[in-house]
Amino acid sequence: MSKKAKAEIADESAVIITDAVLAENQAKLDSYEKAIKAVQERRRKVIIDSKLYTYDKLSQLYGGAEGQALLDAVTAEHTLIGKLTDSGMSYADIEGLVDYSADADNKSDDVADGQTSFFGEKPNPYAV
Repeated sequence: MSKKAKAEIADESAVIITDAVLAENQAKLDSYEKAIKAVQERRRKVIIDSKLYTYDKLSQLYGGAEGQALLDAVTAEHTLIGKLTDSGMSYADIEGLVDYSADADNKSDDVADGQTSFFGEKPNPYAV
């Protein structure tokens, strides 16, 4: 066999091998893309579940408020806490303002009746 014939056969073999490698790599890439999409969908579902859980917990904390009422209550409390901390109060000082006895017996005739507490079970919900 001549050198030219051997070179042509080698070139054809290289093309076949290259095509097989490329096809195999493309199949792997397609498989990875499917796996990534599946993981992203599962991630999206977990994020939605987490948001719904947080919403439910906030709603319970604010006496069953929902929708705009819940948003207004959280915003008002956040704004108030921000003003208090800007004026130099620590979270411990702010927690000292909370009247836990009103929450315990639900029989308060104070002006703050119906006001949500600054903090729930955690001393500082904004702590990391």
